[in-house]
Amino acid sequence: MWRLIAAVLALLSFGTTFADTGALDRIKAAQTIRIAYSPTAYPISFKDTEGVPRGYSVDLCRHIVTSVQQALGLDALEIAWIEGNTPRRVAAVANGEADIECGTTTMSLARQRQVDFSNVVFVESGGILVKSDRGLRGLADLAGRKVGVVPETTTERRLRPALSEQGIELELLPIRDAKDGRDRLMADELDAVAGDRLLLIGQVADTGKAEDFAIVDANFSVEPYAFALPRNDADFRLEVNRGLAEVYRSGEIDQIFQRWFGEDSAPTRLLETIYFIYGFSD
Repeated sequence: MWRLIAAVLALLSFGTTFADTGALDRIKAAQTIRIAYSPTAYPISFKDTEGVPRGYSVDLCRHIVTSVQQALGLDALEIAWIEGNTPRRVAAVANGEADIECGTTTMSLARQRQVDFSNVVFVESGGILVKSDRGLRGLADLAGRKVGVVPETTTERRLRPALSEQGIELELLPIRDAKDGRDRLMADELDAVAGDRLLLIGQVADTGKAEDFAIVDANFSVEPYAFALPRNDADFRLEVNRGLAEVYRSGEIDQIFQRWFGEDSAPTRLLETIYFIYGFSD
């Protein structure tokens, strides 16, 4: 009996130790950090023609990886990339498949039931992409039309009440991501695509025919992007925010911004304020 009790206590102790192991311990033991990212959200997060993850969020995450590597005293830290749209990336972090996600994820209270978040890395607004020759200029013009949107995103959750408040009835159809929506719009399978404004603009730029498209004047949401992290892991969240703070504080964020949004571009005042606030010093 005593041997049985001792064995049970040992198992319970082992289980508690395993459960209490944070992301930093796992990363150090494996010398690998698992990052979920979007392969199609140009210019924030995408896969280039050689299959390499790139973009604004990806650059920030690479700086975070360097910061974590130095904090753990590792000579090298490998990155295991996991592809997926926003719901897939959030789920990957929530179920322990990924340590962090670096994409276009809006921080929301609903998502904080599943994951924690880093400090804010970008602020975006919602938009609707249409063909420029269709005469669609506002939400009211979309009545009775087919509009694509990625399910379970903040865009979908905020667009529905906006339509309801204005008494606009249309058909919302599921799409995989912004690129899928753009392709279906070009094929006339959809009349419009709803999503984050900048991602829609990025998809237009990728076609080389920007004049064929327009963004409907419909600011139905504000999207504060942040990186999803495992819940209740303060040590890992601190190292992630430390890496972000170093980029913000050093001014390197300006180079990253211009790299992906153009040399003549500049952050909005709101985004500059975010960089200033979260550029903490130790």
